[in-house]
Amino acid sequence: MKILLPNKKIRLNYHILSRYECGISLFGTEVKSLIKSNASIDESFVIFKRQEAFIINMYVAPYEHGNINNKDSYRTRKLLLHKEENIKIEHQLKKERLALIPNKVYLNHRKIKIEIALCKSKNARDKRHDIKVRDIKREAKKYY
Repeated sequence: MKILLPNKKIRLNYHILSRYECGISLFGTEVKSLIKSNASIDESFVIFKRQEAFIINMYVAPYEHGNINNKDSYRTRKLLLHKEENIKIEHQLKKERLALIPNKVYLNHRKIKIEIALCKSKNARDKRHDIKVRDIKREAKKYY
């Protein structure tokens, strides 16, 4: 498994409750651009329309050797989940007021997969506490 795009901000801003692996519907030039890691998922999120998951705001740079087949960089892409998973996740989102955020994009057995995380937002106090714990661990590791 080769990680192509990690989402570095997810641990700072959210409590991760559960994770799901899903496929993503892409065109050929988008796949080539993703393999070269010319993309970003930092500001993206997942929504549901008619019991189907779609990723919004995922940036995939146009492939430099592409032609008219290059697609819009910020287009909405469909996520490929099982129907039962779609229903389960959508129900949890509505019931508990959670967010569905992409965690990482990776290459698994020559297929591009995306890991999405069901998250609860952190408040400022939680973020400060996490930073404080991280600094304490760093200082302890420095002296021992």
